[in-house]
Amino acid sequence: FGIAASRGLSGVRECAHWMRLLQIAATTPLLQSQLSSLSHNRYVVIKDWISAMQTDELQHDAIACDSFCGFDSHIGNGNAGARYDPSVRMSRQCVLYPPPSNAAGSVQARARLISAVNRLRQELQASQTMALPHLAPFETELSYLLYPIGGHYKRHLDNNLARSGWKLQGRDSSNGGSFCGGRTRRVISFILYLNRGWDEADGGELRVFPAFERGGDRAERTQREGFVEDITPEGGTLVLLMSTDVEHLVRKTCAQRQCVVGWFREYMDERIPDHDSMSLWTRSDGRV
Repeated sequence: FGIAASRGLSGVRECAHWMRLLQIAATTPLLQSQLSSLSHNRYVVIKDWISAMQTDELQHDAIACDSFCGFDSHIGNGNAGARYDPSVRMSRQCVLYPPPSNAAGSVQARARLISAVNRLRQELQASQTMALPHLAPFETELSYLLYPIGGHYKRHLDNNLARSGWKLQGRDSSNGGSFCGGRTRRVISFILYLNRGWDEADGGELRVFPAFERGGDRAERTQREGFVEDITPEGGTLVLLMSTDVEHLVRKTCAQRQCVVGWFREYMDERIPDHDSMSLWTRSDGRV
């Protein structure tokens, strides 16, 4: 503040500006007790993970991005199997990786969000309690999710159990083989709520079921019974779940709400044989 004083009023304003940016970008570091809860229960709820100021700016950005590039959320794994079924899932989505147009919302708000998500990944990766596989920095999934009045998502698991949860990148073997042979698998799911002062009467809770329990079909009974907790979607709250272990659902919302959703993924390089016999990748002598 000595520099600010020497520059007069403009310096004070400059310091106030940078202090505000630091406040917006701040996140609460994970506690050992929270990491232990995530390891033991396979999910954890962290209140006030980001500031009220950052919560508000992300909410405004989510709404702006929705009007610019939002689309109806689908169910299923991958483009080929994805389908729109509002009886199962009713929400809208804005993908943040790859990023939206700079004309949509606030580029700065999204940059601060991405920095916070990267720090979160690094904290989880460094935890000896979790002992996670390598969370690939450039394989994170990140989106805004917006629930309209009446929005919901029936009981589901974030990681498709087919192929042990691995998703092939590029083309599958029936279509000539993958160019890269890479596979990804979701390890940790995260949800960051953006509506401060949420009224519990408006519903929209995240209902969490016991770890490793499978609900089977989507019968109404399996949606109502045997759950562990209903988590109120209060702005600033972060929820972490192990993607392969915890089934969950979103209860019907009676007010519009917004959140950030994402997945930290592991990556495996597994070459699929190329069907082109002339390909340099398939030459037995290894020469290029």
